[in-house]
Amino acid sequence: MQGSAGGPKAFWEREQGSATRSVAPSAPAPGRPSAAPARPSSTAFSVHPPPAPVPIGPPARVGGTVAALVVALLTLTGPVLGAYLGLWFLLLGANVPGITLAIVALTRIPDAPEVERFLRYTWACNFAYIGLNAVLAVFVLLMLAMIILLGY
Repeated sequence: MQGSAGGPKAFWEREQGSATRSVAPSAPAPGRPSAAPARPSSTAFSVHPPPAPVPIGPPARVGGTVAALVVALLTLTGPVLGAYLGLWFLLLGANVPGITLAIVALTRIPDAPEVERFLRYTWACNFAYIGLNAVLAVFVLLMLAMIILLGY
């Protein structure tokens, strides 16, 4: 059984993806005649590799793209709150480029490099928007502190 082509030793000596060839011929045991070297099969290299496994879930970077879209939508809370309070001009500062780029990235799902590119653009818009709003918030808080201190 050990010397047969289907034995456990033959199983461990096979190349990955090949069922008939051995990786290296084993040295004959002392006192045993050497077996004829196995000649490679002509069909061993013409066999197509097995198909790639089907992914079980969304393609890569879809989660990151959805997260970028959610952050871009969350940046609308300031302008929407301002519009609710009657300051309609704050809608001009909405993160429309970030939302648009996230939607474009989601429409390009099968093309991974395009998704990556638009995802980078979306995060750049989100961070720029958050940074500009932080600077604006500091300015507004300083003005509010001056108004309170000066008693206007």
